[in-house]
Amino acid sequence: MSDEVKSPNYWKSLNELANNKEYKKFAEREFPENATELGDQVSRRSFLRVMGASIALAGFASCRRPVQKILPYTQQPEEVTPGIPLYYASAMPFQDALTGVVIENHEGRPTKVEGNEMHPASLGSSSKFNQASMLQMYDPDRSRYVSRDGERTSFENFVNFCNEHFSNTGRNIAFISEANSSPTYNRIKEQALNKFSNAQWVTYEAFSEDNALEGTNIAFGERLRTVNHFDRAEVIVSFDDDFLNPAANKNSVEATRSFSEARKVTSEEDDMLRLYSVESTFTVTGSNADNRLKIKSSEIPLFIHALASELSGSVSGLSAFSGHSNKFSDHEWIPVLAEDLLNNRGSSILTVGSEHAAEVHAAVAAINNALGNAGNSVTYHSVSHINDGSDREAFRDITESLSNGDIDTVVFIGANPVFTAPSDLNFSEALSNAETTIHLGEYTDETASQCNWHVNRAHYLEAWGDGFDYTGTRSIIQPQIEPLFSGISEIEFLNAVTTGSNAKGYDLVQETWRGYHSTNFQSKWEKILHDGLDEAGSAFPAQSVNISSGFSSRMSQFISSEAESSGTELVIRPDSKLFDGRYANNGWLQELPDPMTKVTWDNVALMSKNTADRLGVEAAGLGVANVDVLAITVNGTTIEVPAWVQPGHADDSITITVGYGREGIGKVANGTGVDTYPLRSTSTMLYATDIQVENTGKKFEIACTQDHNSMEGRSLLRYATLQEYRDNPEFSSYDSAYNAELPGEAYAGEQGADQPLSIFDAIDEADYPDYEPQWGMTIDLNSCIGCGTCTIACQAENNIPVIGKREVSNGREMHWIRTDRYFEGDVDDPKALHQPVPCMHCELAPCEQVCPVAATTHSDDGMNQMTYNRCIGTRYCANNCPYKVRRFNFFNYTKEFLTTGSDPEVVQMAMNPEVTVRFRGVMEKCTFCVQRVNRAKINKKIETDGESLKPDDGSVKTACQQACPADAIYFGDLTDPESKVVQTKKNNRNYLLLEELNTRPRTSYLAKLRNPNPKLA
Repeated sequence: MSDEVKSPNYWKSLNELANNKEYKKFAEREFPENATELGDQVSRRSFLRVMGASIALAGFASCRRPVQKILPYTQQPEEVTPGIPLYYASAMPFQDALTGVVIENHEGRPTKVEGNEMHPASLGSSSKFNQASMLQMYDPDRSRYVSRDGERTSFENFVNFCNEHFSNTGRNIAFISEANSSPTYNRIKEQALNKFSNAQWVTYEAFSEDNALEGTNIAFGERLRTVNHFDRAEVIVSFDDDFLNPAANKNSVEATRSFSEARKVTSEEDDMLRLYSVESTFTVTGSNADNRLKIKSSEIPLFIHALASELSGSVSGLSAFSGHSNKFSDHEWIPVLAEDLLNNRGSSILTVGSEHAAEVHAAVAAINNALGNAGNSVTYHSVSHINDGSDREAFRDITESLSNGDIDTVVFIGANPVFTAPSDLNFSEALSNAETTIHLGEYTDETASQCNWHVNRAHYLEAWGDGFDYTGTRSIIQPQIEPLFSGISEIEFLNAVTTGSNAKGYDLVQETWRGYHSTNFQSKWEKILHDGLDEAGSAFPAQSVNISSGFSSRMSQFISSEAESSGTELVIRPDSKLFDGRYANNGWLQELPDPMTKVTWDNVALMSKNTADRLGVEAAGLGVANVDVLAITVNGTTIEVPAWVQPGHADDSITITVGYGREGIGKVANGTGVDTYPLRSTSTMLYATDIQVENTGKKFEIACTQDHNSMEGRSLLRYATLQEYRDNPEFSSYDSAYNAELPGEAYAGEQGADQPLSIFDAIDEADYPDYEPQWGMTIDLNSCIGCGTCTIACQAENNIPVIGKREVSNGREMHWIRTDRYFEGDVDDPKALHQPVPCMHCELAPCEQVCPVAATTHSDDGMNQMTYNRCIGTRYCANNCPYKVRRFNFFNYTKEFLTTGSDPEVVQMAMNPEVTVRFRGVMEKCTFCVQRVNRAKINKKIETDGESLKPDDGSVKTACQQACPADAIYFGDLTDPESKVVQTKKNNRNYLLLEELNTRPRTSYLAKLRNPNPKLA
């Protein structure tokens, strides 16, 4: 054979026939199914470890309808049409507050969670935890059976055991429960305490409102729940309170919506709520503040006392602070804040983070009362299910009793204190002294592994229940499917322990609600099930408050003991995605970038650049994969955690989050992150001041989705102050952004630029069919808080897979909508800006011009479409997309799962049946939820006998729009002049991203506004 014919292709074909080593090596690199991908250490099969439930959704979900509703399909239910989803109202519990939700069902299989528009806790919106709860139910690592001493048994055997064991009603029993507002649950709780004469009941949460309740008790003489009405306020001062974050505020959906409404601006004549934030860590709330001050968390009480002292001369009720002086008394913020608060009496709010001391909460409550906010912008409510005493003190006492051997039986209901309890209590050791230990939980977690009995818990989507939202709206939790693993709800479990009977949750809940509605119960019950809430007088009563007689002496004692901290402090917070660790096995949440750091799959030690320099930590940690590892020691306990430089963080302060480093609960959580709970003790619940920190010299790889943290002179995210907007209403226009002198570094674009020139042939709008809608979207950056709920909602709706830490590190994240976070200003004290970026659906789409197989095309209704089975994976479109919103599916996740021996039908039922499950080697991206659009167009066509395909305005909501708690996304028909999206695009703040490229996106933005106090600018 001559050299001329020895082409690479010929060489390949010969080696393919021979199947020799050279060809096998080539095939492994070219077609890495079940092989290492291009030299990576993670094989295709090993993705199962991190994908968890995202590839096994609904593994056993086929038509498992609740018994109370099921009908055989030989007599098909009248309301069911195959292929048409049904929607049922329910509520999701988070600690002791419910959020009203609506669940989408496909032939008895729940697939999506949405907010309930009729429910005041959601108003149709949701949080990232609500959205991700669907994946939690389908998690294959959930506990699947009842066990005794590690051996599988049945719930019937457990009930028999309860009959025998609890027949001795004089036993020393400790019930340790998570927070729960269910009236049914609390009714049975009272029965238990009445039956067992020596029983103690403790509510334990690692992060709770216990200090806030104690604070109102100090201030007003009663443990009351504080409700901040942000929509009634003109000025908010947040002290270390990340109230827009669902991990820090169990009422975050309602709080975010009311906060956003108070900052809506439709014209330059509108006013806008002003937010001050004083905090140590750059939080989501701090990033949305108009004025932000970074100080150490240990200095927050000092700052509040200085402010109270400044106000004491102008209002009554603050005499305890009169004449007090500390390091912040001369701070420039103090007189400015005092003036703004005094000018807005009755319409201002002061709020402080839940983990600060009770006395700090008492001081804030006293200031709110003195300013006339109590009863107006802030209300205080009596909550029936809240205990009379401090839950944390009760938990310490019960642990001491366990250590002394005074308790023979411990019953855990959802709580996991072996993992989350303060380290100095040595709870795990104390628990070993109990003779009988019983645990109810969704996972065989750290506490379950130390218990004699473990009962697998039903997910809230599988069980009957009830409860109250944060402000007292009573709601029903309605199951959507029979328990996948025969799980038991908390009310069924508690009833078994108390009565020794195996009652059904449906009957237990109905028994409670018959007490609320003694007449016409059945019709009222059906209406409540339909609406998802009971509107009949179920709100917690608001109380009139007055400063208690002992307040001044208590505060004087606390003030006299305050000391200015020195050295470096450690701040311990719940994780923005995993909370206290209960969501650690949820792949959607693990892979969601942190709102501020954009880190996934790990927790890190946050610090300022100045602190990093002092510790010898490489400042280039921003977006760099390999970072330094720190050894942090508190009270003799040392952990090692990766360091991360965070602009805007307080100096001499390090922030860590909990919930990681778990083992044995599931494939996703195992080995992910660092367990930081060992550094949290009863004296360091929020911060520790006596710590030692050193750089170990080790390196650790961190997966971060955003390397560039500034806009680098481009006008990507346009913003101005409210006053600048009033002076120049057209500030966000193309001419202004590029040709005029404007405030803000974000506008440092090319000066004197001409109007954009098109490199493509323009599309004549007259060519579009007049009977078709033309879809468009607007994102209001003034409302967006950067929480990431839209990303999880999109993932749940569109069958987007989890890819794991290694692939995220390779830049292969699959999310169809990302939220960019930019810093503007000095690295020590920058402003943070958030911008969601989906596919722009350009009229002159660069991707469409370069696709060699016409896989990406323009639809008649103006969408940029993807035809998956036509795509050959050249990725030309991604290279040509200036917005970088197209995602390439490097792996065939579904096929890989099928090779493990699972039933193909099970995997098909795992996904949203209205959305194509993509295969390896295709491009995918935002579709404007085309399945929802087409469903609405079909319905409209049926309604009008084929005369129209234009749905009514508001009848189509994309997943991101529907979930957004800030109401920041608008979607609709651009040919309808009355549509909300058209009205927003007429706003003078409307602009196009990268407008100079003239791609003519269908998605536009409303420029962001800030309302800073000019005296602090």
